[in-house]
Amino acid sequence: MSSSKTPSFFISLPVASLSSSADFYKSLSFTPLPDYSDSNTTSLRFPYSSNANICLMLHSTSRFEEFIRRGSEIVHAKKATGAIYTLGVPSKEDVDGFLEKAEKAGGKRDPFEIKEYGKSLGLYTRSFEDLDGHIWEATTMLNEKAQEGA
Repeated sequence: MSSSKTPSFFISLPVASLSSSADFYKSLSFTPLPDYSDSNTTSLRFPYSSNANICLMLHSTSRFEEFIRRGSEIVHAKKATGAIYTLGVPSKEDVDGFLEKAEKAGGKRDPFEIKEYGKSLGLYTRSFEDLDGHIWEATTMLNEKAQEGA
């Protein structure tokens, strides 16, 4: 898939610091999308060609508030988990490398651990927390049976 192709799926997250969060995700090989960015939003394409149709939109809290229901509050991800975002990567080494990059960039490795998580399905999965506390997983399929089911 061409990196110039318009994303077809968007994930929007509130962040405390656009520049720090953008730097964090760029260190994980997310690619900037200037056409979808401005002073209150930084947009990035997910890494790996299999995820190239997905766009991560990081919003200042004031911008994010423009998109939510009136009277509702922005969830503070370090206090409550509203979602877990899972990124498919090509190999077990990529999963471990992704976590190393996240930790080096200021994220927290394995905020939760589930023994042999995904093993019965032929998956290898690890988790990390970004700078704002949003929970992410990196996962890969380890066997042909798992890959056929994807």
